[in-house]
Amino acid sequence: MLLTGHQSQSPREDLFRVIRQVRQRWRLKIVLRGLAVMVTAGIVAFLLSAYGLEYFRFSAPAIITFRILTYLTLTLLLVWSLLLPLSRRVSDESVALYLEEHEPSLQASVLSALEESGKPDVSSRVDMSPALIRRLIEVAVEKCDSIDSGRAVERRSLQRTSGALVGLAATSAMLLLFGPGYLRHGLSAVAFPHRSIETASPYKIVVAPGNVTVARGTDQVITAELVGFETEKVELYSRSHASVPYEPLPLVTGFKETQYEVMLFDIGEATDYFVQSSGIRSEVYTIEVIDIPFVERLELEYHFPPYTELPPRTIEDGGDIAVLRGTEVRVRAVPTTETLGGQFVINEETILPMDRQSDGSLKTRFTVEMNGFYRIDLEDHDGVMITASSQHTIEVLDDQPPVVGFEKPGRDITASSIEEIFVEAKANDDFGIQALELVYAINGSDDKVLELFNNPENTPHDTSAGYTFFLEEYGLEPGDLISYYARARDSANSDKSNVGTSDLYFIQIRPFGKDFLPAESQAGMGGGGGGATSPDALSQQQREIVSATFNIVRDRSKYSDEEFRENVVFLALAQGKLREEVQTLLGRLNSRVVNVDPAFVEISEILPQAVTSMQRAEETLQTQNAKDALPPEQHALRMLQRAEATYEEVRVAMESQGGGGGSGGRQSAADDLADLFELELDKLQNQYETLQSAQQQLADTKLDETLERLKELARRQEQEAERQRLRARGQRTASSGSGASQRALADETEEAARQLERLARNESDPDLMQAAQQLQKAADAMRRAAVDPGDNGMVDASAALEQLREAQSRLEQEQSGRLKRNIATALDRVDALADAERQVTDDVGQLDQDAQVRRTQVGPLMGRKDQMSAEVASLERQLDNTSAEFRRDEREASQRLQAAADSIRKNKLKEKIRYSKGVILGRAPEYSRAFEQQIGADIEEIRQALSEAEAAIGQNPADQWAEALEATRDLMRGVQSLEQRVGEAARRDGPAQDEQQRQSQGDLQQGRQSDQGQRGGGNRTGLPNQGGNRTHAQPSDWDVGPDQVRQFSREYREQAIDAQKLRQLLEQQGFTVDDLDAVIQALREFDDQRIYADADEIARLQIFVNENLKRFEYRLRRENEGEDTNPLFLAGSDEVPSGFRDLIEEYFRRLSQEEPSS
Repeated sequence: MLLTGHQSQSPREDLFRVIRQVRQRWRLKIVLRGLAVMVTAGIVAFLLSAYGLEYFRFSAPAIITFRILTYLTLTLLLVWSLLLPLSRRVSDESVALYLEEHEPSLQASVLSALEESGKPDVSSRVDMSPALIRRLIEVAVEKCDSIDSGRAVERRSLQRTSGALVGLAATSAMLLLFGPGYLRHGLSAVAFPHRSIETASPYKIVVAPGNVTVARGTDQVITAELVGFETEKVELYSRSHASVPYEPLPLVTGFKETQYEVMLFDIGEATDYFVQSSGIRSEVYTIEVIDIPFVERLELEYHFPPYTELPPRTIEDGGDIAVLRGTEVRVRAVPTTETLGGQFVINEETILPMDRQSDGSLKTRFTVEMNGFYRIDLEDHDGVMITASSQHTIEVLDDQPPVVGFEKPGRDITASSIEEIFVEAKANDDFGIQALELVYAINGSDDKVLELFNNPENTPHDTSAGYTFFLEEYGLEPGDLISYYARARDSANSDKSNVGTSDLYFIQIRPFGKDFLPAESQAGMGGGGGGATSPDALSQQQREIVSATFNIVRDRSKYSDEEFRENVVFLALAQGKLREEVQTLLGRLNSRVVNVDPAFVEISEILPQAVTSMQRAEETLQTQNAKDALPPEQHALRMLQRAEATYEEVRVAMESQGGGGGSGGRQSAADDLADLFELELDKLQNQYETLQSAQQQLADTKLDETLERLKELARRQEQEAERQRLRARGQRTASSGSGASQRALADETEEAARQLERLARNESDPDLMQAAQQLQKAADAMRRAAVDPGDNGMVDASAALEQLREAQSRLEQEQSGRLKRNIATALDRVDALADAERQVTDDVGQLDQDAQVRRTQVGPLMGRKDQMSAEVASLERQLDNTSAEFRRDEREASQRLQAAADSIRKNKLKEKIRYSKGVILGRAPEYSRAFEQQIGADIEEIRQALSEAEAAIGQNPADQWAEALEATRDLMRGVQSLEQRVGEAARRDGPAQDEQQRQSQGDLQQGRQSDQGQRGGGNRTGLPNQGGNRTHAQPSDWDVGPDQVRQFSREYREQAIDAQKLRQLLEQQGFTVDDLDAVIQALREFDDQRIYADADEIARLQIFVNENLKRFEYRLRRENEGEDTNPLFLAGSDEVPSGFRDLIEEYFRRLSQEEPSS
């Protein structure tokens, strides 16, 4: 049989065709093997080249060398492994022998056939028959056909070689994709020799401005950006003559982490320079110098708006401008050469002429009203205006509104209609508080404004003022409410003054009996009359809607139109949802309760009024009119509170009349009403708590992120402050790039302030709002520092750092507050567990003795046991997580929390609860009850550990000293603010003639002398005679009405209470408080309203309290920080000139050493 698929004319052709096929397969084997060698060698060569290039930092000689070595290696391997083997001539006999060696079954038939076929024509031969020869070839061809013409020869070897090639290719791809970056760069540099050396290197230094021409004597900023690598040391090498060596100059970090910069000052001649770092070197560039007019020095003098009361400020080496709006800037430019004139160009639009002075300088002035840029053009010798300065920025710093909030009570409260509620508002501003007002409304009526403080002439930076609501005088009923907020105005001009507004707070009037819980005292009198609590979640939801609406109206300018629209839409949806809930409650109330007992008719009449007001508020919000939605929202809140108060009164009356089985019709109606309220309450409460928990967790996360960001900003600002210090000391080249990096840091700080402000608004947290305000102040100080290389800039940079640290401290205090909140939540959960366990214990005691009957009674108990076990497991996880989170900052409290979690594990509480299910089913009720009591004791152990953890918060001695010092300062501010307001109130309607004032002062002095003589040199507070120009009320000025006296008396009483709390705090730390006791006694004397008839005594007490508080604060600071402390804290926020600080400290040291007169 001949070869399949071939229709040859002769067997000989078939035989030679087989030989050719085998020869091709042999050549394929050589090619594959050569390629495998080439690929392997190529991978190794490229890897070595890439490593070598990385080692030599991709320098030009290294790239050239490794290109030559790699391609030379590959060429030699190509010749050795491919070209030479393939160029050798292989005879047919060798091919036949190759085939016979790999296929022994051929039995040399191919060799014999090939040998015979290669001889002369068989027809002329006599030694062998032609037919025999033909048959010999045919047999050889048939055997080749049986082995598929030799295609199986070294098939496995070819497969292995092919697989090796595929594996090598995959390995190469993996290395390139996932290996170090320099492998890819090395392959690119070596594999593409046509690319230039500069393009092939991944490491380079991009220098700007490169080759440049500047005016003689000017400064030039050189920036270098590192591409492909990072390093800490970057140097600029420069020289002015080719004969001198290059001198190195370090660069500092610029705007980016990979960007560095330096400034060459006073360039007087052509300069060559290049930048080098980590073996990477840039090209050599040249700075050409020509003689043209240029601004050699720029002086700026700031004249701030009058209301700031800031002195003028001179920037000797000015440039960029960052000042308050309305500041007049006086510019003086000193040119390098004499010039005939110049102009000041603002935003390419406004051109101000500059007046030439006798000393050759040029001056102009302008008022800063908007952000922009400016430059100075000077006239050259040809009379042409040319650009003679860099383009500098003009940045307007907005005067932030005052920060205002309430120190007391600082939250919504409930009170009876005869209580006295004291509120204390506090405000602070950079440039002074002109007025502080209390705005309140009763039951959503028109706002009433009370002026707590107003003094345009004397505007303190910090002020506080109190007011007492004498609720009995307002004729309020249970369910009524008083909403109030504070408003402060800074000391700017009346048409431009900023107004800060606090959050909105509520005083809810409660029934008289609510505090006494009569249901508990009479619990044993009624069998079925349980003590349901007043479900006030409906009014709580409405109260939050009112507060949110108020905040949106207050902060309208801070929202974009889209943000405002979204917030109002959300409020409308929330109001509509709550209205639907109240309507559902009303429908069920009318169908189930009112017909049973007419006592509930009043509630059914109140709720429709709440629904109507909610509907009106919802429709108003849908029109995007949030301000007009406030009155109907507050009316709805009032109606809900009145309904809840009515429900409470009826419930208490029902329970007071209960008895026997407690199953009367009226009691049943009360129970039905409680069920209705609690049904709607559960729906709202579950939704509210889930949402509240998620929002709180999100807020905590954002707070943690902001705190970490502040730490990073403080670290970077510390570097900027050091850089500014070097600039101020004249080390100009070491920190020439501080301006740009300081402005970038100011932008980041301002963004952090905005984020924190949004968080503060969402959380209604005045402390966070104050921290946001401090961040804004830090950003403003950074911008001022960026444009001032002198001492003032150094002060501004340090002030920015201090503001950042204070904001960071406030956020850390917020974290401590979170710990208190977490512990309080855990305590609530433990209390709920304890209540559930007590109920279970009582139910177990009432189980039947018969086991069969008992099994039918324990079904609900089993479900409660499962819930309790799950709750204990969840509580254990919460305690472990909270303990771990605060282990570093609150170590003592964290250990107590861990002890609480360990007690769960030690007492096997979860296991006991699960085991108690079997005890209830299988043991006697007495045993089961004893076992439940043991579980209750274990729960009480957890509660005790949590109480200890709560008490351990803030027990760090350093924190306690800081708290005491801050409390002392707050007390001083409060007393001084109150003293000033008492004096202003006294003079407001009194005589104002200078002569009368002088006479009153003389009378006061005589009164002091006579009083001292009568009392042996002092008075009832031990106050020695003291003079001085103080703003106390004088006898001839005194004209204070009884209502003012009552308010001042109550406010002094609150100051005495604060001082007493401070005394207790210090006494616990072993600090002597005798001098504070005298202050407390003096403050308590102000509580006697009769003393306000004696202006002489009022003045004495005020002086005594102030001076002794100052001594006490100084002694407390010295005890805490030692002798070498910061300067003495003085009243208010006024800066003390540095030249007087030592004198003032020495003065108060001597005062503190004097013994008070007896």
